[in-house]
Amino acid sequence: MLNPTRLLYLLWLLALPLLPGCGQSSPLADAVRASGELRVATLPGDTTFYAGPHGVVGFEHDLSTAFAGWLGVEVRYVLARDFAHLRELLATNRAHIGAALLPVSRDNEHGLRYGPSYAVGRQLVIHRRGQPRPQASEDLIGWHGASIAGRGAAALLEQELPIEKGHSWDVRSELTIHALLAQLEAGAIDYAVLPSFEFEAAWRNFPELQVGFTLGVPQPVAWIFRAGVDPSWAQTQLEFMRTIRNTGELERIRDRYFGHFDDFDYVDSRAFLRHRERRMPVYQASFQAAGEATGIDWVLLAALSYQESHWREDARSPTGVRGLMMLTTSTAELLDVDRLDPHQSIDGGARYLNYLKQRLPERLDEPDLTWFALAAYNIGLGHLEDARVFAARDGKNPDHWAEVEPYLPKLSNKQWASKARYGAARGYQAVHFVRNVRRYYDVLRRLESTVHGDGLLTPMLRTALVSPVL
Repeated sequence: MLNPTRLLYLLWLLALPLLPGCGQSSPLADAVRASGELRVATLPGDTTFYAGPHGVVGFEHDLSTAFAGWLGVEVRYVLARDFAHLRELLATNRAHIGAALLPVSRDNEHGLRYGPSYAVGRQLVIHRRGQPRPQASEDLIGWHGASIAGRGAAALLEQELPIEKGHSWDVRSELTIHALLAQLEAGAIDYAVLPSFEFEAAWRNFPELQVGFTLGVPQPVAWIFRAGVDPSWAQTQLEFMRTIRNTGELERIRDRYFGHFDDFDYVDSRAFLRHRERRMPVYQASFQAAGEATGIDWVLLAALSYQESHWREDARSPTGVRGLMMLTTSTAELLDVDRLDPHQSIDGGARYLNYLKQRLPERLDEPDLTWFALAAYNIGLGHLEDARVFAARDGKNPDHWAEVEPYLPKLSNKQWASKARYGAARGYQAVHFVRNVRRYYDVLRRLESTVHGDGLLTPMLRTALVSPVL
């Protein structure tokens, strides 16, 4: 399945230079700079704002944090319960922008203003495998569907799936994305309509679901702000978006959250969820203990182990690595562990990954540091350094995983390998290795998170509403 986020992101990159120029100051931007704080209203979720192993992260979190840095101010987040609450925060001057991958409404039913589009999304009709695949709105007549309230869902359904023509659906304000998909998978509804960003983030948790067709036309995504604000605030945002596009920062943020998604593997996803229920509980306490000892998220260690052995303690590769974390004989001896003992293997694998992180340059930031360490776990520090050197010679940033990743497969090319200090290597394997670990980690993290009603509201994310600032 084609990655919808990457395709539509590239279409947006082509369109961005055609947007109108900037060049005028914004009264609101001046006020934000004077106050020293940008206040951002957002909706917690897997594509926007959530608690990760190294603090709060998310695509919208990173993008709006970069905006605050560009303005030269601090950022403060205001968490909304739902889309209606987010609009209220803007209308009552408790936030300067709303950032939650929000589609631009064609009829602007809420009287909002929109900044420049920084992505393009689609509304997808999702259904269960085994059902006849719907390919147009007419195929949904006689089925009952649902969507999540907010983000223009009701207006889109009314326009594209009119009830007077036999369609049946409702908009759920009480459900999360995962709860809605769980109802669909269980057969409580026949189809769901969701933004492509949301389904892409969740689909590996629901391998029995698939995309039928796109409902309506692609929708540009933008930050929103209240109608009374001067339109030059949008021009300020446009100038920022152009700046980070030109520096490559926008692509790095996008890659951080969407770059590891490629074709959906139905069989692998079903097996992963099955093994998570049957195999992982046997080793979970050891993963948690190793995580506490090393400071590495135990969920990441579990994902790494699944990629290596599918949580099989008797796993063996043709090259001789063995055990739950697939350690070589020399690595096991260095760490003084029995690699065939699953609990010692987990301890050894965690310490080895931590060792690799410490051997990498201190200037590396997360999550790039972790992605580099995972690549080194698979291919070795020497070959990884060769790829970083090649990237630097081409003017790329050797400290950003997204810019180094394309150079790893070149190590299997004789022409490139002849120039590498550490010789030829199967660098494409390291690329797939890191992508797979990231995918498994994303799924496990969501499954292991505690979901509270309207999103992943862990104590780290709970915050008081802010007072008026404008």
